Amino acid sequence: MTGNSTTAWFSLRRRLLISLLGGLGALWLVTMVWSYVDTHDEIDEIFDAQLVQAAQQAMEQHLHFSRREARHRDKIEDDGLSERGSEGEDDRKEKREPRLAHRYQQNIALQIWDRSGKLMQRSPNAPETPLAAVDGFSEGSRGSERWRYFGEWSDDGNWRVVVGENHVVRGELIGKIAAHLSLPLLIGLPLTALWIGVALTRGLAPLTEVTSEITARGPEQLDALQPQHAPVEIRPLVESLNALLARLARAIEGERRFTADAAHELRTPLAGLRAQAQVALRATDDVTRKHALEQVLTGTSRAARLIDQLLTLARLDPTRAATQANLSDLAAVAADVCAELGASAVSRDIALTLDAEGMARVACAPEWLRILTRNLVDNSLRYTPLGGSVRVIVASAPGSTSLQVIDSGPGIPVADRAIVFERFRRLAGQEVEGSGLGLSIVARIAELAGATIALGDGDGGTEGGKGLAVTIEFPSPPAS
Repeated sequence: MTGNSTTAWFSLRRRLLISLLGGLGALWLVTMVWSYVDTHDEIDEIFDAQLVQAAQQAMEQHLHFSRREARHRDKIEDDGLSERGSEGEDDRKEKREPRLAHRYQQNIALQIWDRSGKLMQRSPNAPETPLAAVDGFSEGSRGSERWRYFGEWSDDGNWRVVVGENHVVRGELIGKIAAHLSLPLLIGLPLTALWIGVALTRGLAPLTEVTSEITARGPEQLDALQPQHAPVEIRPLVESLNALLARLARAIEGERRFTADAAHELRTPLAGLRAQAQVALRATDDVTRKHALEQVLTGTSRAARLIDQLLTLARLDPTRAATQANLSDLAAVAADVCAELGASAVSRDIALTLDAEGMARVACAPEWLRILTRNLVDNSLRYTPLGGSVRVIVASAPGSTSLQVIDSGPGIPVADRAIVFERFRRLAGQEVEGSGLGLSIVARIAELAGATIALGDGDGGTEGGKGLAVTIEFPSPPAS
C-alpha cells in the first residue's frame, strides 16, 4: 500500500479466521456456561434427594430403635432386671453416636429431636442447638461455611429429624465435572484454530494463483486470465478482470492506430510546408516567393487545425461522469457558434440561419457541447457550395432535446454513412481539404453525453443525395 493511499487494506484470511474462531469460541463459552448451570441444577437435585433419603432413613432407624428400646424396658420391668437394663441402655446410647469414619462425614450433620424439644440423637459434628428451625429445605451458615438443611417430623408427630450438608461437597463435585468438561474444549480450541487456518489457506489458494498470474505478466500481456483451479465464487472476479483486460487491449490498440494515423496525417502537411519553404528559398522572383510563402501560411493553418483536432480527440477520453458534470443550454451554445461562424458564412455567400426558441438544457459540459456544435456547423459551411444554405435547428420534446444541422452541400451517400465517423476517414472524390476528424469528434462527444446521431438528406436532397442533415438526439436531464 502506498504512503498516500487512504484505503485501509485488510487481510481476508485474518478476517475469516477471527470471525470463525470468535464465533466458535463464543459458542463454546455459552455451551460451557450452560453445561455448568445445568450440571449445578442436576447435582443440587441429586443431593437434595439424598438429604431427604438420609432424613427418612435416620427417622426409620430411630423409630425402630425406640420401639426396640421400649420392648426391652417392658421386659426388664417384667423380669426385675432394671440394673442390667440400665447398663444395656447406656451401651445403646454409646452406639447412637458413631465416630467419624470418613472425611466426608465432617460435611454431613444429623439431629433428632422429640416433641418436647429434647435432643435425642446427633452426629458427632452436629451442634446441640437446632440446625434449622423450619421444616423442608432451608439454607444456613455455620461460621464461614454455607449449609443446606432438610427438616421433617415423623408421622405420629413425636420426632423431628434435621439433616444438614455442607455446600463444599457440591462445589467440589461441580468443580471437578466442570474441569472435565472444559479440558477437552480448551485442548480442542487451538487444534480447531490450526485446522481452520490450514483450511482457509487452502481455500484461498485460487486467489493467490490469480494474483501470481497477474504479477507474472508484462505490460503487453492483456489476454484473458485462465487460472487452473478457479472456484465458482471467484469466477465473477476473474470475468471482471478479463473484461477489464479486453477493454484495455481495445483502448491501447485504438491509441496505437490513432498515433499511427496522426503521425501519417501530420507528415503530409509538414512535408508540404518543407517543400514550399524550399521553393521560397530558391525563388528568383518576388511573385514565386510570395506564392510559396502564402502556401506556407495556408499549410500552417491546416496543420494547426489538424493539431487542434487531435488534441480535442485526446481530451475526449474522460469518463462520461466528467462530461455530464454540468447542464448546458444547447440553444445558447448554438447561437454563440452561429455568431462566431457568421463571418465565414457571409464570405462564402451562405445563408446561415438558427431556429431555436427558449431554453434547451442537456447533460453535457459546455465546452464539449460547443466543440460538437462548432464542428457540425463548420463542416456544413466547408462542404456547402457558394450561395447555399445551412440551417441550425434546436428543438425540445418530451424526454429529449435535438440539435439538427441541415445544409445544401453534396451530402453523403447512404452506403458511406456508417463509416464517416471513423477517425481520419474521408470519402473519395472530395475536393474540400480536411483531416477526417470532425465527425469523429462529434461522435465521441455524443457517445459520452449519451446522445444518438442520425444522418439523412438535407435541403434539396434527392435519392442520390444532395445536402446532408445531421440530427443529434440528447436525453432529457434528470428533473433535479
